[in-house]
Amino acid sequence: MKPSSTRKRMKSPICLLVDNGSLRPEAVLSLRRIAHQLGSECSYEVIPMGLLHSNKIDKSKLNGVSAKTVGTFLSSKKAQDESNLLILPFFLGPSLGVTEFLVEKLEIWKKEKGGRSFKLLTCLHSYDDMKLAEALTSETIRVIEDEGLDCPNIAMVDHGTPIIEVNRVREDVGKSLEKMIGAKVSGFATCSMERRDGDEYKFNEPLLEAVLDEWGNAGVREIVVSLLFLLSGRHAGKGGDLEDIFDKAKSKFPGMKISSTLPLGGNPLVYKILRDKLVKFDGST
Repeated sequence: MKPSSTRKRMKSPICLLVDNGSLRPEAVLSLRRIAHQLGSECSYEVIPMGLLHSNKIDKSKLNGVSAKTVGTFLSSKKAQDESNLLILPFFLGPSLGVTEFLVEKLEIWKKEKGGRSFKLLTCLHSYDDMKLAEALTSETIRVIEDEGLDCPNIAMVDHGTPIIEVNRVREDVGKSLEKMIGAKVSGFATCSMERRDGDEYKFNEPLLEAVLDEWGNAGVREIVVSLLFLLSGRHAGKGGDLEDIFDKAKSKFPGMKISSTLPLGGNPLVYKILRDKLVKFDGST
């Protein structure tokens, strides 16, 4: 009689959980935790990786395991032995990194050997699903309550983008956030951390720095910055670009208090979006 095994049989194909990539170890480790949980609950082998950068981090900062990028993975023996790949983008909206860079890399892999295929699932945001806005609302309310703030102003900020469709994600989430948070705030704005030069990218405005200046000049002293970011990195992480913007505003306007939410990647509702995508794919095969 063969001994029984408690190990789950993993479903096919393997799943690549892909984010933009980061040089910050905490971002890579966070993505790994999400991938591990997805794999455990959905019985897929979920492999976390960045589009770029992540493989440059010293593995001693990653529990001794080097980070993967899409490029390093697709050239590995494991990828070369696979005939089908399932791609789960950890992106808010359809950035060029997903629609162009990632797809180009996958097409090259596909054409290298006959019989290969890949399935690219959609990004996190959907116009008929409120989970992203609900997640950001819960994070924002938590900050308001924990900090004991009385009707602060809310600035919902994303990175900024050259793609109007990604900007529309910001505006859609912002519209829902403003409605959900209601009378708990005195003022509200959506904004970007940065933008490219040129009138064609003006849709990113206002910038967060300009919003803080406007509110500071108007005497606003309690502000919550709601982060439409997924993971801590050089922008949303400790000592990152956003903290520099906060510090500059607080120096300019003595008495201004700026609190911020955590990135959304650890929120259970964001995880549920990812899990639901895998479950839906599983049900369609």
